[in-house]
Amino acid sequence: MNSMPILTHSNRLKMGFTLIELLVVIAIIGILSSVVLASLNTARARARDNARISALREVQKALSLYYLDNGAYPSTGGGWYGSNPSCYGGYGDAAAPGLVPTYISQMPIEQKPLSGSSCYLYRSDGTNYKYMAHISMETCAAGSCPLQDPSRTTQVTSSVYSEGGAGF
Repeated sequence: MNSMPILTHSNRLKMGFTLIELLVVIAIIGILSSVVLASLNTARARARDNARISALREVQKALSLYYLDNGAYPSTGGGWYGSNPSCYGGYGDAAAPGLVPTYISQMPIEQKPLSGSSCYLYRSDGTNYKYMAHISMETCAAGSCPLQDPSRTTQVTSSVYSEGGAGF
């Protein structure tokens, strides 16, 4: 006769999982991991934006100290100086002349540029200044970023400035 064993409920449990059960578990794990990775990327972008805001405020404090000691802000002759190598001359620590190392250890550099023109920029005529994270903010909409630049409401640009430098 037929020597095939009869599968009972207890024998079936000993054999393991079916292919469909394994595929369902793998699909669920994949969906959960994609949700976690998306949340992690958002958290990283927020952390970079917070670092940009902090950098703007640190430079603002350094510029205030420079002004107290010298009676003027470091001048760029009215032109824009970029601190990133590929942006507006790539002045690095000389983006705000005379500020480094006495008033701040180094000028901030954009770590993850969104485009070729994403960088920190400084402009001053000696009387007024503006320092900005130009087209750099990742987690806000244009016109609604923290410290939104009043002259660039169609861009994701945050800035700090003296009273007369708002229009730069």
